[in-house]
Amino acid sequence: MSRTLDFIVIGAQKAGTTSLFENLRQHPEIHVPPGKELPYFSHEGARRRGWEEYLRAAFFGADPSLRWGTVTPQYLVGGLWEEPNPTASGEHHDERTVPLRIREHAPHVRLVAILRDPADRARAHHRMAALNSLDPRPFATAVEELLRPEALDAARRSPSETTGYVTWGEYGRLLRGYFDVFGAEQLLVVFTQEYEQDPAAVLRRIHEFIGVRADFLPDNLGVRYRVGGSRRRLRWLGSDSPIHPWTLQRRLAASPRARRAWHALPERTRRGADRVLDVITYRLDLWNRRGAAAAAPPSGEDAALERLRVHYAADGEVLAGLIGRSPPWHAPVPTADRAGG
Repeated sequence: MSRTLDFIVIGAQKAGTTSLFENLRQHPEIHVPPGKELPYFSHEGARRRGWEEYLRAAFFGADPSLRWGTVTPQYLVGGLWEEPNPTASGEHHDERTVPLRIREHAPHVRLVAILRDPADRARAHHRMAALNSLDPRPFATAVEELLRPEALDAARRSPSETTGYVTWGEYGRLLRGYFDVFGAEQLLVVFTQEYEQDPAAVLRRIHEFIGVRADFLPDNLGVRYRVGGSRRRLRWLGSDSPIHPWTLQRRLAASPRARRAWHALPERTRRGADRVLDVITYRLDLWNRRGAAAAAPPSGEDAALERLRVHYAADGEVLAGLIGRSPPWHAPVPTADRAGG
């Protein structure tokens, strides 16, 4: 399959990537796989199966004339997702590893990052981990432990789900690898706050950047998905479930006979089947991902959020320097602190 990706939404996790995915999938000039978060460059298992196999599975039956892309927040964690960083062989992975791997297969790709107030992102990340029984610690305790210098260093060297609450919000550090590898012209940074306040304007910017009709507005514009992550995911409906459309699609893509049968169908029939698959996946993901309203914050949470905002101040300046404007949550580092640091 002589094809590559036209765009990737690289993150950030818990910043609105699911809502953006649901909006993008409705554009008539865009194809994203039915299952969100289909990583390749951050996962060694997928890479061992090979790029062509990944494309066959993720984009099985996709119209090659459309813009192909994925929404994959695993690409903005500062290293690999499922392998030790560094590996047992001594190979070190850092903020440039995933960008360099992307450039190898998609040198002209358009990269989109949607960023949320990093302190709020950390709280939502922890809430999701707690709901999925991955971390029993209260949020304030987790923040206190993860802000220790040795813990920050370890989390940056070895990204993981339960140590990344703080470091996955260091957007300046994380995006610097992408800017170094690709340059500013291939990156678009938008903010969750802007997306929530004026989703049409933000989506138009993204459409224009990707290279599709900018004035198309989906009928689910403004709908928020997986708000707060406040309900446990139904894992049997997740993208790794044997009954999920993504899993079935991978099985079909692995069969040469099924691929031949698919391409023998009339174009209108294939498009109709794609629409049915999108509707089924949409309903499953909606059931699996939408949460109830968030509960009142536990004791100590406000103080933990304030500590995080102090921590992120210097990184916010790095981010502002990369993108040429201050993020909406950013309070500049006081002059005295900057001189003393």
